[in-house]
Amino acid sequence: MKNSMTLLLSVGIALFACKKPAELKKETLDGEKSVGASIQSVLPYNWGSVAIGGGGYVTGIVIHPTQSNRMYIRTDVGGAYKWDGTNQKWVQMLDGLSTIRVDGMALDANSPDRVYLALNDGVYRSNDLGVSWTKLFSTTYDGNGDLRWIGECLAVDPVTSTVVYAGTRSDGLYRSTNTGTSWTKITSVPNGTKGVRTVVVDSATTVSGRSAKVYVGIPGTGIYVSTDGGTTFSAMAGAPTSPNRMQVVGGKVYVTHSTGVTVWNGTTWTDITPAGGTNKNYCGLSIEAYDPLKIAVCQRYGTFNNPLYRSSDGGVTWQQMNTASLPITKTLEAPWWPNSWFSSATSNIVFDPLHHGDLYYADWFGVWFTSNAWAAGSVAWETRIKGDEETVVLTVASPPGSVSLYSGVADVFGFRHDNIATYPAARLYNINEGFSIAYCESSPANIAILGSSGNDGTGTILATSSNSGTSWTTRTLPSGVKLGRIAISSANPDNMVYIAGGSAGAVYYSTDRGSSWTAATGAPTGSVNAIDVWSKDFSIAADCVNGNDFYIYKTGYLYASTDGGATWTQKNATAIPNKNSYLFVAARPGTAGEVWVSLDGNGLYKTTNGGTTFTKVTALSTSTAFAFGAPATGTSTPTVYSYGTVSGIKGLYRSTDLGVNWDQINGSQTFPAGVKGLAGDRTVFGRIYVGTGGRGVLYGQP
Repeated sequence: MKNSMTLLLSVGIALFACKKPAELKKETLDGEKSVGASIQSVLPYNWGSVAIGGGGYVTGIVIHPTQSNRMYIRTDVGGAYKWDGTNQKWVQMLDGLSTIRVDGMALDANSPDRVYLALNDGVYRSNDLGVSWTKLFSTTYDGNGDLRWIGECLAVDPVTSTVVYAGTRSDGLYRSTNTGTSWTKITSVPNGTKGVRTVVVDSATTVSGRSAKVYVGIPGTGIYVSTDGGTTFSAMAGAPTSPNRMQVVGGKVYVTHSTGVTVWNGTTWTDITPAGGTNKNYCGLSIEAYDPLKIAVCQRYGTFNNPLYRSSDGGVTWQQMNTASLPITKTLEAPWWPNSWFSSATSNIVFDPLHHGDLYYADWFGVWFTSNAWAAGSVAWETRIKGDEETVVLTVASPPGSVSLYSGVADVFGFRHDNIATYPAARLYNINEGFSIAYCESSPANIAILGSSGNDGTGTILATSSNSGTSWTTRTLPSGVKLGRIAISSANPDNMVYIAGGSAGAVYYSTDRGSSWTAATGAPTGSVNAIDVWSKDFSIAADCVNGNDFYIYKTGYLYASTDGGATWTQKNATAIPNKNSYLFVAARPGTAGEVWVSLDGNGLYKTTNGGTTFTKVTALSTSTAFAFGAPATGTSTPTVYSYGTVSGIKGLYRSTDLGVNWDQINGSQTFPAGVKGLAGDRTVFGRIYVGTGGRGVLYGQP
């Protein structure tokens, strides 16, 4: 039996009490000056999401069988959402937890407010529609792993709420007979190589007050069945070897699997794979509650326009949607979504049991819906992505001027956000990964971007724009390079510095806006030690006043160039600490020679003389990310922000006096998807943008 561990976690409740800590003792390090600081207050901030619209993999949908508007989706790295039917939007349920990678979910037919989730560290239950969560037991899941799109691995017995099943990734099948308080391993079910990924319960017959028949799918192994209420299981002869999803209706078990669609009638397996679609990988499966002859299935491949099929005769004949004989129409909520984005690596397809013909499917980028899956002539589909914000952010930048924010994200490059409350009109650039964005401080309409087609840096490109990204010019890069970082002179957009990615990545400068490049002399190599786009080595900054000055940090030392990046000199004789993990170097707006270096676990440092000496900001024992923002009214001093640790409390902090005093500003807002970058709004005082690893871009403001 697994050890039971219960931990109540409430979404939206602060995890610490507000109290004024003692003033931190000033610390003097060898060769460094020190600045003491105190925590002033916990400021009230309002938090929301910058409108992007989907952008991440929705790996499952479940809908309650008896209660309207009880619909939930899970994502691989972006948490789980519930549907708000009144406001027609998705609402995140896991912002108060420490893990948000979801590998499975289940609803309780007899308790409509109850939800179960398989998160990376175990099974959780909510009794209040996802407001608060109880961890039931610890086991290993992989919400971003292989076959995350199949399932579901959790199931609640429709006969009794007390019986719950949990298929795991590496430890077989467990059953609880007391609503998850304790669990027993079912030893007759093997784990297989990918775990027990699908569990369905047939409530037609009962034993000892629970459903007698239970089916579990084990990819690469097959299907096992129990006829004694889940106590013992045996392999089903002739079953598909790699089941993806299963559904029990009227004593029949329907299965989508790696080579087709099959149904079990109690004695015989029958292949009902759509003609012309044989030997294909089928994943999504759903059957209308009011008519078991009406079935929908879909194939699943890592491409667009995965085939969707419908059948009105139990799978004897099929019609494929999105074809000349059964065309579709598409309505897109986010104008930047390409029209080709339909049925992309489709994970699941589900009929609403209370609304005949309502059909949903989930895929790489969000959720789609049709209110009449059985329409003759044409089927009208529309996206359902409002509130679903799950992009993985690679970088954020907020320039002075009219553009609020630029975001660089995985898979869809990123965006220009003129209005953070509305969806962008278009992607910033048409390539997959956007990992470096720079602008000219004195002329911020001039920007430069680095992107790539693969997350390993394959196909790295440089492009520049003189109109804030409305149009682009593709530039050259030095031969053989990939990944890296780009910086633009604060006074001359023709002058740029590029650091190539990798442990031996060299530094180059350009005086013609990237049309040609020259290797720099004296610069450190490997300052952007990146092997993929996920690197957080933001090691370069352009001085915000002197147009010829640039700075690079490498292993404790700051290097400076005063001739546009051509030659470089190590400035500090005494090293400050190395980066612990994340690295952010930023120059202070409006002041020459002032540079701040955020070293993650090794804190935050600043220099006011171009790197000759450094001061440690002692209030912050860690500084994972750092940014400047607009000054408070009546002052020209920029606001500084850090996601770090003060007095043992990890949080988001703001200082209006250059690090002497700090206010905590995230309150009850947590960042379970991580903080991958910060950008302070350069126009709106107090507004901060937080790039996350699966929840898009969050923003907070007073």
